[in-house]
Amino acid sequence: MTESSEPSALTLENIGEVTLATVHLSELPTTVTDQLLLHLQRQTQPGKPPRLVLDLSGVKFVDSIALGTLVVMLRRIKQAQGRFALAGMSGHVLNVMRVTGLDKVFQLYPTVGEALAAVKE
Repeated sequence: MTESSEPSALTLENIGEVTLATVHLSELPTTVTDQLLLHLQRQTQPGKPPRLVLDLSGVKFVDSIALGTLVVMLRRIKQAQGRFALAGMSGHVLNVMRVTGLDKVFQLYPTVGEALAAVKE
């Protein structure tokens, strides 16, 4: 399954029980995070915890609104007994996660493959 929130901004792909969300923009805009929240709401079912990997390898900038939305997603996924991982962050985005302490809140992985393996467990 592949969905798009705006042309080539976000792709959603089911890999087994895990949804891989790949952002194809250099910035993480609210249109993309809102689409992820909507997808999460539609996909969360009783007895089937959501499993989501967000690939941010192409993202070079993230603002406080996007960070806040990621925290909301994490909270909703945890409430549903699911798993959520962020993959491929580097540079400014990784630095922002470290400075804000969110690197200790989220599961961060250098590659999508490592994140998928961790979320599947």
